[in-house]
Amino acid sequence: MIFLDNLREQFNNRISFQEKRPGVVQVFAPLFHEDGDMIDIFIDETADGTGRIRVSDHGLTLMRLSYNYELDTPNKLKIFHRILSENRIQEENGRLFIDSEPGSLYPAVLQFAQAVAKVSSMQLFRREVIQSLFDEMLREYVEEKLVSYHPQANVLPIPERDDLEVDYQFDVGTRPILLFGVRDQNGARLASISCLEFRQKRIRFKSVVVHEDFENLNRKDRTRITNASDKQFTSLDEFKANGEEFFEREAA
Repeated sequence: MIFLDNLREQFNNRISFQEKRPGVVQVFAPLFHEDGDMIDIFIDETADGTGRIRVSDHGLTLMRLSYNYELDTPNKLKIFHRILSENRIQEENGRLFIDSEPGSLYPAVLQFAQAVAKVSSMQLFRREVIQSLFDEMLREYVEEKLVSYHPQANVLPIPERDDLEVDYQFDVGTRPILLFGVRDQNGARLASISCLEFRQKRIRFKSVVVHEDFENLNRKDRTRITNASDKQFTSLDEFKANGEEFFEREAA
């Protein structure tokens, strides 16, 4: 295969190949995971008649990741798909791959290896990085599903108290709905304090809290926010499943 000879030359002969079966070659290149293991790369000849080459991992990246880390939450999956999208990598039945013209195989292999290394390192991501997508996903849902209720972001019901900012205000029914997105115990405490302060100021409102994970709060914080708020959704998934119906009832 001429394109393999070209690839070997572009890697300054620091690469080797092993045919695994007809049309499938494993690549051994100086491209490594964080722990020093070599990245699994295969080159497949496509059978679609286009002459393009497929650079793939044959499913080994996600298998390797699953030993220590599960893609078991919407946030983790969103980060995973974002990595693939940013690197123009596709996924099918657990296999990661990128298709390339023979003349562009070298940059395709480097691009593929970079994406695989990022996916494999997801277990090293800080919890804060994973959690940061909660706000983004909540915003996307509000802008897509609740736009008819005229959401206003980052509202200050008490203008002089910029420490009591509310994530969203909606014009619903006789009282505006104030929505708090709560990721952790600090957010839960701020939402509780805000609701109590608004009541003390005789502000008319109905409070709704959307948690990233209600069960992750300690008992005292769960009790405080339950007593302070009018309505809670224990997870973003629950809010996505039932939020529209709740707003429709409030608006009726």
